[in-house]
Amino acid sequence: MKKVMKLIIVVVLSVFVVCCGDASSDKTPDSDVTDSDSETAQDDAEVDVDSPPIVAGALAEQCEAQVGNPRVIEVTPGLFLATGYDLANTILVQTDDGNVVIDVSMSPTRAQQVKDALMAVAPGPTRAIIYTHSHLDHVGGASVWMEEGTQIWATDAFFGHLMKQYGSFRQAETKRAALMHATDLSLEVLPCSSLGKRVDLAAALNTGVRKPTHTFSGSTEIEVGGISIELVEAHGETHDQLFVWIPQMGALMPGDNYYHAFPNLYTIRGTSPRPVKEWIRSLDKMRTRQPEFLLPSHTQPVIGQALIQESLRDYRDAIQWVYDEVVRGANNVEDLDSMSARIKLPAHLAVKANLQELYGQVDWSVRGIYSSQMGWADGRADRLYPPANVAAREIELMGGAQAVLDAAKSARAKGELKWSTHLMGKLRDSGLLAVETLNPELAASYEALGLSVQNSNGRAYLLQSANVLKNGPMVLGKPTIDEIFLETLPIETFFDVLPARLKANETLEVFESANFQ
Repeated sequence: MKKVMKLIIVVVLSVFVVCCGDASSDKTPDSDVTDSDSETAQDDAEVDVDSPPIVAGALAEQCEAQVGNPRVIEVTPGLFLATGYDLANTILVQTDDGNVVIDVSMSPTRAQQVKDALMAVAPGPTRAIIYTHSHLDHVGGASVWMEEGTQIWATDAFFGHLMKQYGSFRQAETKRAALMHATDLSLEVLPCSSLGKRVDLAAALNTGVRKPTHTFSGSTEIEVGGISIELVEAHGETHDQLFVWIPQMGALMPGDNYYHAFPNLYTIRGTSPRPVKEWIRSLDKMRTRQPEFLLPSHTQPVIGQALIQESLRDYRDAIQWVYDEVVRGANNVEDLDSMSARIKLPAHLAVKANLQELYGQVDWSVRGIYSSQMGWADGRADRLYPPANVAAREIELMGGAQAVLDAAKSARAKGELKWSTHLMGKLRDSGLLAVETLNPELAASYEALGLSVQNSNGRAYLLQSANVLKNGPMVLGKPTIDEIFLETLPIETFFDVLPARLKANETLEVFESANFQ
């Protein structure tokens, strides 16, 4: 059984490292990522002269103002926030009986740095850990904080969501998330991840996740050292999200349902659809508490009831607007490409500092919302039965591969970066250019476009994809198996991911049964 469970941990935990973030063994000209089992991945992009990027330097300003150097802030007496140490913040509530820790970093290495800093200003035993949700950047350092008798709180949906999101599609999410976190890029090119310090993938290979000891649905209340802490299920960026409300302090911790950037309603690393309508309802629940202090799990605290109310209202209104515009477009049988190009935030929201598209993007959100509600077909009859070899045939109509290559290079020189990247993508898909000719030019288009993009996810994805084309696939390490977490994994996890891992073509006529006890 131990060997079976070790296989589970390798299959499941590899993706934890890059998904806060190896199906094929054949390298292709587009192969972006490899681990010790295999290779493969893809690309995608943002920006040109017809649609200018966010003001140049906006990402650097975000990194300085909303991430900054590692430090501990005492937001109000007894409430501390450690920020700048990792992708996610850690929040500590100090009580007469010990500490309550909310979100615990991505790895034991970084969690230890956070703990050392917090213990210097708020020493005490760890009475409880609260996971706001199951993304690894919030749970991977739990082992550092665990003591005898420490409770771990999460929603009932936590463990199932943890397994679901990192199960069958682990390989795809691993490769795409590695591109999105882009560890090969310099700090000058990518100073932060918009919401926090850039991920340390090597450290995260050693996970310290611990299974919750206490879970709930709806809401519950815990008391530690005379302080009542309300936990409220609040779906949003994940289906297992919660927020924390401490009435005595007037403090609310929203998890990832609020941070200082347009929300990631869809993530380009890939994931199951995010519950956008429930996200709106969760924000409304937070507003009813009328907090004086808002401590997100990413970016800096918001202080003052009026400012918090405005921030939460604008945030929910922005999400509501995008959702409603998708509904209106779909009901008018508007195709998805047209909707993605047309839908923008209204002017009074587009200027808000906490809604700049530095992490999530409106057009990505439009596609995510539409596909989650309506599926892949967008009403256009001509897309139901696409012809074969489309790219190659279109390239020939455009004058041949050399003419299109020249047009792509010319567009790049003129600053038409989206157009240049689009043409290079056509050439890649056509198979009409030799890899030695294609890859350097495709990399140049990715790089030029990426450097113009201020959204940290899009910027990283493009620039890392360019690096891969120039230098070869990324090599991803294997996670260290944590025996304590291993013991908590249900055998069902193995059977969930096993079918897609079989060599199906070699077993089509095989009928076998196995009994595990």
